Amino acid sequence: MAAATPAESLRDEASCSICLDYFKDPVTTDCGHNFCRSCITQSWEGRDTNVSCPQCRKRSRQRNLRPNRQLANMTEMVKKLSQTSVRPKEENLCEKHEEKLKLFCEEDQKIICLICRESRDHKSYTVIPIEEAVQEYKEKLTMHLKPLRKDLEGLLNFQSTEEKKTEELRSKTDIIRQKVESEFEELHQFLNKEKQILLSRLEEAEKKILQRMRENEIQIEEQSSSLIQLISKIEEKSQQPANELLKDVKDALSRCQKMKFPEPEAVFTDLKMGFQLSYPQQLKKWIIKFGDFLIG
Repeated sequence: MAAATPAESLRDEASCSICLDYFKDPVTTDCGHNFCRSCITQSWEGRDTNVSCPQCRKRSRQRNLRPNRQLANMTEMVKKLSQTSVRPKEENLCEKHEEKLKLFCEEDQKIICLICRESRDHKSYTVIPIEEAVQEYKEKLTMHLKPLRKDLEGLLNFQSTEEKKTEELRSKTDIIRQKVESEFEELHQFLNKEKQILLSRLEEAEKKILQRMRENEIQIEEQSSSLIQLISKIEEKSQQPANELLKDVKDALSRCQKMKFPEPEAVFTDLKMGFQLSYPQQLKKWIIKFGDFLIG
C-alpha cells in the first residue's frame, strides 16, 4: 500500500477514530487520545465509572474529558486547506478508455468510466457514482466497527473479571493451606497421613480450577487477538482512498459478519471437595468440624 501523502496524514490527525470524520468539539481523555465529544459520550453511554478509551483500552474510574481548543482550531484549518487544495489523482483514468473513473459497478465491484458503463460488460449491471458508493460502504464498515468493538470490550471485561477471580482463588487457597498447617502441626505424629491427603487434594482441586481458568484465558486472548486484527484491518480499510476502499469491500464486510465467538463459560471457584479421611474414632468430630471450615 502506498504511503499516505502529507495532506492525507494531516487529515487523519484531524479526524476522530470513532466516526472517521473531522473532529467536532474535540475532547481529550486522561490517556491523551482525542475524540468528538458526542462520539466518546455515546461510546461511554450507560457507564458512569470504570470506562475505557476506545483507542488504547486504558481504563479510568471517572469520565474526565478536557476540551481541546487547539485541536479544534487545527481541524478548521485542515478543512479549509482540503477545500482549497487542487485535487491531484488525475492518474485515476480508465486503463482501457483513458476516461476519468466516475462510477462503481456493484456486481463486478469495480470502478469504471462512463464509456465502460455503456459497454456490454456493465450495461445490465447496477452502477452508482463513486461518491455514493464510498459513502454507502464507509457507513457499512463503520456500522460493523461498533459491534466488533463492543465484542472486544466484553471479552476484555470478562478477562479482567477472571483474573480477579484467579487472585481470589489463590488467596483462599493460601488461607486454607495455612489453617491446615497450623492445626495439624499439634497432631503431626498422629495425623501426618491425613494432613498429606488433605493438602494433596486441596492442591489438586486448585490446579483443576486454575487449569480451566487458564484455558478460558487462552481462548479469550485468541478471540481478542482476532478481533483486534479485524478491527485494525477494517479501520485501515475505512481510511483508504476510493480505489482501495471499494476493492474487495464485500469480503471485508463478510469477515465482520462471520466474526462471532461462543461466550466464554465462567469457572466456578468454590472449593467444595468433601474430603474422606481415615482417622481414629475419637477424632471424628474434630476432623468433621475442621473439614466444614475448609469448604464453608
